[in-house]
Formats: sequence, C-alpha cells, structure tokens
Amino acid sequence: MIDWHFIRQLPCYVDSGITQRDQFRNDEVDLYETIVREAVQNSLDATPNGKQTRVSFRWANGETGLDGGWLREILEKQLEHAAASGLETEKIDFSSPSALVIEDFGTTGLTGSVEDKDNGDFSGFWRRHGKSHKTGTRRGRWGLGKLVYSSSAATGAFFGVTVREGDQDAWLMGQSVLDLHTYEGGEYPPHAYFSKMKGSKIQNMVPVPVNDTGYIREFSRQFGLTRNGEPGLSIAIPFPHESLTSEKMLGVAIINYFYPILTGKLVMEFNGQALDAENIRQLAHVYAKRKIPDIDELFSFIEETNRELGGGTLLSLRKGWLDDVRLDEDDFEPNDLDRLRTTFSEGRLVGVRLPLSVKVKPERKILDTEFHVFVKRPDSITKGIDLYVRGGLTLPAESKFGDRKAYGVMVANNEIISSFLGDAENPAHTKWIYNAEKLRKNYVSPGNRLKVIKNAVVNFYDVLTQAEEEEDDKALAGFFFTEEPEQESETSGGKNRPKPKTPPDDDIEVPRRKPRLARLETTEDGFSVRPGDGADMVRYPVRLRVRMAYDTASGNPFKKYSPFDFDFSGRSGSTPFVQATSDTVALAGFSPNELEFEISGPKFRIDVSGFDKNRDLLVKLRAVPPEEA
Repeated sequence: MIDWHFIRQLPCYVDSGITQRDQFRNDEVDLYETIVREAVQNSLDATPNGKQTRVSFRWANGETGLDGGWLREILEKQLEHAAASGLETEKIDFSSPSALVIEDFGTTGLTGSVEDKDNGDFSGFWRRHGKSHKTGTRRGRWGLGKLVYSSSAATGAFFGVTVREGDQDAWLMGQSVLDLHTYEGGEYPPHAYFSKMKGSKIQNMVPVPVNDTGYIREFSRQFGLTRNGEPGLSIAIPFPHESLTSEKMLGVAIINYFYPILTGKLVMEFNGQALDAENIRQLAHVYAKRKIPDIDELFSFIEETNRELGGGTLLSLRKGWLDDVRLDEDDFEPNDLDRLRTTFSEGRLVGVRLPLSVKVKPERKILDTEFHVFVKRPDSITKGIDLYVRGGLTLPAESKFGDRKAYGVMVANNEIISSFLGDAENPAHTKWIYNAEKLRKNYVSPGNRLKVIKNAVVNFYDVLTQAEEEEDDKALAGFFFTEEPEQESETSGGKNRPKPKTPPDDDIEVPRRKPRLARLETTEDGFSVRPGDGADMVRYPVRLRVRMAYDTASGNPFKKYSPFDFDFSGRSGSTPFVQATSDTVALAGFSPNELEFEISGPKFRIDVSGFDKNRDLLVKLRAVPPEEA
C-alpha cells in the first residue's frame, strides 16, 4: 500500500542539502511568479507539436470538499520529518485545509517507465534532481524546476497524478523535499517519497506510484481534480504559501506568457477565470497594466509577427552574415536595406530570417538552423519593448532596448536552435548565459553564436535607424555641416575679441541619412573603430570618445560600471589591449572605462580587445565637439 518512505542516509554518502531554492525566490523573482513559469513550462514541454496546451490553477479548501482529517492522515508521517528539518509545522491548521491544484491538458503526461529508472519523463520528474534529459524544443534543462512545488508548501511536500498518452491508468505519487535533517537519532537526506517501493535492499529500491482506482478516485475528489482519463499531469500542493493568490498569478501569466497565449499555443485558467487569446487584452488592462505599457499596440505587434512567421515571405540573409559576430548594414544588399528602412520609417513591421549553424560535440557535426527578428516603431507607443522567445518561453532578463522607442522580438522555434538556447539558460529560465555548463559541454565555440543571437534585435533596430554607434547628433552636425569658423570683431570695453561662429542648431536642415565619421565592429573579445561613410568629408583633426561597460540585468550599465570589471588605468581590474593600426590615430586621454582618440586623417582603425567573452560589452562611440576637446 502507498505510504511515506524516508530512508536513512548511508554513512558512505556525501551529505547534500537543498541549496537551489533561492533561484526561484529572490530579489528578482517571487514564488508566485516562479511557480507559474515552471508549471506552464513543464506543460509546454509535454505538449505534442501542433496541439494547444491548457493549464489550470485552482485552490481547494474545506468549502470545495477538502477534508482536514483526511489530509492530516496522509501527511502525518511526513510532518514529523518536516518538523525535524526546521519547518514550522505547528502553524499548520488542519481545521482550515487548503491546497493549490495545478493541472495540464493536451499534454502527453509523464511518459516512460513507472517501475524502473530510465530517460522518460516520469523518472525525470520524480527520480531526478539537478539533472535533466530534456533536449530540442523542450524548455526545462536543469532538473530543478519541480523544486518550486515543495518550496511552495508549508509541509515541504506535494503530490501528483498523471495519465499518460496511450495508457488509460492514472498513477499517483508524492514527494517530500526537506533540508538534510536528523530524526530519532538517524540522519535523513532531503528527498523522500509517498509511494510504494520496489526492491528488497536499499541499494536497489525504486519508488513506484500506485494506480489503485479507488484510492486515486478519493484522492481526486478531495483535491477536486478534474482529470477524467485525459492525458496530462495534476499537481496538488497542500497548504500553499500565502503569496500564491489567483490575482497575482493571473498577472504573472499575462506578463510572462502573452506570446504563446496570443499565438494560440496556450490557454490558462485561474479559479475558473479563463485566460486565452480572446480575452487577454481585456484582462491585461486589469491585471498587468503597470507592467505592460501600451498593451493593445504590443499585442497587435505580436499577432502581426505571428502572421508573418506563417507567411514564408521574409527576407533571408546569406549564411556569412554572422562572420563578424554582429548583424550590421554590410550584411544586407543595398536595395533590400533601403526597402526595409523605408518600411520601418513608415511605422510598419519589418523582419528578417537569420540562418546560422552550430557545431555539436563530441562528433563536431555542423547543424544548420535559423531564427527570426522583427522590429516596428509605432508612433503611438510610450515605451519600447524587446522580447526574446524560445519555443513559446520568453526570457525577460534579456531585454536590452533601453530608450529605443520601438517593439522588437527574436523568435527561435527551430528544434536545433531551441536546443542550443535551452542549454544556455540560467536555472530560472530568464536569461541566456555564456558560461552555462551544458552550452560549453555540448557545443564547439558557442560564445560567438550566442552573442549574435542575443544582440540581433538591437543590432537590427540600429541598422534600420543608422544608430548603432549612438552618436551625438549635434556633434556630428558640427563636424559635417559647419564651415571653418570666421574671425569677426566685436567691440567690448575698447578691445576687439573674436566672435566665434556657433555650430548649426535645430534650424539647420539635416539630411535624413546622415554620413558617419566612424563605425563600430564587434570582434571576438572586443571591438574595432573604423572609418564611416562620412570620414572623407570631415575637416581633421577630430576626436572620438569611446565609453564601455558590461551589460547589467537592470539599471544603467554605464552608471553601474565597476573598475574591477576592467580598468584602462591599470589600477583595479584587467586592462584591455588597445592597438591603433595607422599613424593617423593618437591616444588623447583615458579614464578607467573611457578612451579618447585624436584622428588626423580619414584612414584609421582602432582595435580594443581582451574583454570577458562571457559577458555582454556595451560601447558608446561619439565625436567630441571642439569645445569639449
């Protein structure tokens, strides 16, 4: 019969604690956000291609039929260990029972063997921790996501019932995840099971679920499970954390999953309130207005990009576009670029298909794949937003549009690139990181590929607006459109003094396509400064100022610059290498994160290298007006 099984820690085993909970509840993300993201992610993982995923969040309590006495009986043995591990079990009130129930539909359920360990989903979910077998478009990679279920419970325990595709039986199992603890003189590891046990010796015992129809029927009645033979997974979390409310989680669902909801891949429900493509706009205005500016315009942008993806008429670049580790105007045919710029300037959607290849280990086989980027600049929006989507999962910490007032999205649906990006994700699935263990383990030299993918949306926007160097408009207007100052006289106190001719101001008609003194090119561990298409038009000498900082998850990276990142003065961090490859360049000054060069002619090149390849480097390049030189 099913029961709790706590097995003592063997003396030969290393003591191991659960140290990863902070990855799911910290200053950047709260528990109610994490549980929505993890539950929906797991459900999307288990949805066959072409099918729609449905995920329901519902709260059970005494009014819905959850009996406190029954719940106490199945948790009694587990609570003794929970108390020994330091949980405040005395505060649990069985006279007011509660549970959070999460169910998915349209999925395959937890497939694989229920009797033995294998590489199926059942073993991956119940019998693994910190290790995942998922690949391709499957979104969970770390084998840690399910930790959020036990972390959400006052008891540290949760239960699951699954019906698998092709199997009419329902299978019930539970898990307790506590800190390493001592109980009645024995030491116990974090994990224990509510299950049966297969095997007679500890060395070969395997926790297995029960499929007793009567017991599962009563279990389903108590928690209010709605599964009726449909494939999928139902999770029950007794006494959930007080922050897990329907209103908060509904808002999180809109903010994190509006893309798959709008594109028809996902439908959700919170205590009977449906959330789908038909009503998400209305509900977003109620539950997510402070988090999502210009809701209607953004959602229209998403719907338009989805239609374009299905149309098959997007411009596709040649494969060599990423050879310089950056998407720039040299990667486009002139006629194509002019057409895209015109379309973009008119406030219409523009997009491009970007082919690339990855080299996998150990056979070093080259696999061809692709992703897409779209940008649009509606006149009516108040704030720009850039999105990064892998197979329906958005990564919010990748946002880097800053003050760019436009919409942008990177979409990666192809299985090969989804596998690549999945291996680059952090445990919370909010950001891609260069030094991810699985990325380095599975691919040859993945850093450059990841860099161009992460920056493609911003680079595409900058190509369309000719703003990749973030130049100072007035400074360039002075260089390109001001004649040589004349010396004029002005009487003042009996003395003549020169009256400088002021640079042109806003009344000067500036051409739509302004020539550039210089341009930036990304290199493997830094960047190069090279002549722009206006270098021959400039009266030399001129000065260029370059400012650098590593990107940050929030705030202004340049204000958060630390000398311990790098330091051109050589006092704190590493000192990048600066090389001028022509005699027309002279270093005119420097600070810890800034360089200034005097340029004496139109043929110049400056190479700056030695930065951390595992971090995103931001560079600002501007011409220095004469009054600042």
